[in-house]
Order: sequence, then structure tokens, then C-alpha cells
Amino acid sequence: MIVLVGNEKGGVGKSTIAAHAAVRLAMTGKSTILVDADPQATSWAWAEARKRFQPSTEKVDTTKMTGDIRSGIQDLVESYGHIVIDCGGTDSPASRSGMLVADRLIIPSKVARRDLEVLINVSALVLAANEKRENSGQKPLLARVVFNMTRALPNFWARIDAASKVVESMGLGVSKYAIVDRVSYDDSQYQGGTVFDSNRDLKASDEMDRVLQSLLRKIQPE
Repeated sequence: MIVLVGNEKGGVGKSTIAAHAAVRLAMTGKSTILVDADPQATSWAWAEARKRFQPSTEKVDTTKMTGDIRSGIQDLVESYGHIVIDCGGTDSPASRSGMLVADRLIIPSKVARRDLEVLINVSALVLAANEKRENSGQKPLLARVVFNMTRALPNFWARIDAASKVVESMGLGVSKYAIVDRVSYDDSQYQGGTVFDSNRDLKASDEMDRVLQSLLRKIQPE
């Protein structure tokens, strides 16, 4: 499976979700690589730290790519069962080309109005990519927005529901599960870790597992 994690908005947790997606896919027993197509190289640095400090955990290889990444990704398909691509927070050649080769697109977003406004262009890019994919006989890219850094408050779900309706009106799907803003997500990534690698915060581990299983399952619910 090829999974693209991207959004034009920065600060929404793309690298955190990309790292956790890579580890969750590696837990299936298939070889997994995390491709960092973001100039900041946050995911690459995390994966390198994992090799050094977390040798007994699920293995995640890493590499960097820029520009049109299609040929580079296709080269990796021969060696890896799963590929996760972190494209960073910008509309780039890497993100646009990634939409043409990926099976899934995970779009982390906050529920704030400014964050939702950015998704209008992301939706247009997904539509354009799927038109090209259809013309070349490819299956459509399955794109889902997942609301990240939400609050664990009962009244906050009304904001999530409202934001979901806005996103759906743009033609994008929305994960039925959200990710709460927990310090354990940030703390766990020290030295290449994730919440899956320890039992320190079972709520975070169960939450992230539920979100990723929903987004990455082979057959998506209508």
C-alpha cells in the first residue's frame, strides 16, 4: 500500500501521523519505508533516530525525495510492501505527483476555520489527480480528512460535526474518528518512538490504532 500524508496547511501534525502510519503498517509484518518529501526532513530524522535508539521495535526504513516522486516511488514498490510519504505543508510537485501514485491520501487538519479554508484547494488537487488517474486507467485516490489536535470535551464534538459537514461539501471524505491533542504523541516521538512502542498512554495508542485502521483498511465503508 502507498499512503500519502499531506495538506497545504502547516502545523496540523502531518509528520506525527506519517510516523505512526508507518509503524502501524510495519506491525503487519510487511517491509515498510517512510519517504520524506518535505524539505524540513522531520520524518527522515525521526526514522533515522528510530534505527539508532529503537532497534527492537518495528523496523521502518527511510529515504528523501523531491520534485516529481513518481519514478522513485515505483522503484520502491519492488522492495517494500508498504510506503508512507510525508509531503509536508505546501502545494508542491512532490505532493501533486504523489497523488498520482498513492492508494490513500490522509489529510490531517484542525477544525479551525482557517484550516478548513485551505482544504478547498486540496480538494481541487484531489479532483484533478483523479481525473488524470481515470484517464490512465488507475483506481481513484481515496482521500480522507482526519481531524487532529481536537479537545477531549463533550461539547467539542459539535465543532467536529460542523467541520465534517464543511469538508464533505468540498467533496472530501472525513474519518469518523478524530485524534485528541495529547502530549504523549509528541513525547513518544523522542528518539524515534511512537505511542505504539510503550504502554505509557493506552488511550493514545488505542485512539491512533482505531484511526489508522479505519483509514488504511482495504475496503472502506461507504
